[in-house]
Amino acid sequence: MYDCLVLQTIFNTVLPFFALIFCGYAAGRFKVLGEASIAGVNAFVFYFALPAFLFDLMATSPIAHVFDASFIAAYLGTGLMVFALAGILGWFVFEVRGGEAALIGAAAVLGNTGYMGLPLISAALGSDAAIPVVIGLTLEATVLIPLTMVLVEGSKGNDGGRLRLVGSVAGSLARNPIIIAIFAGGLVSASGLRLPTPLDNFTGLLSDAAGPCALFALGATLVGRSISKGFGEISYMTLFKLLVHPAAIWVSTSLIFDVDPLWATAATLAASLPVAANVFIVARQYDTYVERVSSAILVSTTVSVVTVSALLLILA
Repeated sequence: MYDCLVLQTIFNTVLPFFALIFCGYAAGRFKVLGEASIAGVNAFVFYFALPAFLFDLMATSPIAHVFDASFIAAYLGTGLMVFALAGILGWFVFEVRGGEAALIGAAAVLGNTGYMGLPLISAALGSDAAIPVVIGLTLEATVLIPLTMVLVEGSKGNDGGRLRLVGSVAGSLARNPIIIAIFAGGLVSASGLRLPTPLDNFTGLLSDAAGPCALFALGATLVGRSISKGFGEISYMTLFKLLVHPAAIWVSTSLIFDVDPLWATAATLAASLPVAANVFIVARQYDTYVERVSSAILVSTTVSVVTVSALLLILA
């Protein structure tokens, strides 16, 4: 009886989220929304709704609770380990170039946390579970994505452009609205100040739109992606992202480091998310491994309907 209730609760939580993704996909597939409209929804989520949600969350969370050294060491250390393992093993197995191996490593670790993870995990585990997800998102955006860009650029042999690359990466981080919102919210929390009521209501309204719009936009961006070739590499990235990475995070946060059980569960779920669109953005920026990464996003997102639901059932 208890198992049936847990299963029903999980389906009641998870299925509406994937249904929203499907609605976005259908809207793009059947031309209900054109490319310009889809780009507009993505822009609203990226520049307004998601930053407001992250700012609100960080501003109302005790700063000492946010910066948990054990959790940061477990999450970042495991991410770097899986990144290196997937990249190096993929380099030998598929005989790819250095930049392509770096993107394989990134695909194995970087999940769709902002658009999919935050609304899903908040609904499944409560708003407190979103805090470790935001910390993980920050670590990935400030460490793993720049690392991927440096490795891909370095593989092209552009030695004279190293300083330019570092400046470009730093500039991108400084202009990223998600990073700005996280650190701005952290500063508000550290100051001990309360947000003025009009500002609090404003960010609250935008925050409420973040989840539905992000999931809808995610579905719409999957339109046009296809599995052209390289199914072995695509399956390899999907396997690492949906199974190896979450398993490693669970071991690290639950057995090795002293991490709060709720945070360990949230981190494991965040690690189980499909390949992030950020990996495709880096691949397209450097014109490296674009088709494989695009296909891995499609396949991992489709398969995650089953794997994320199953993981929620196991963790429950």
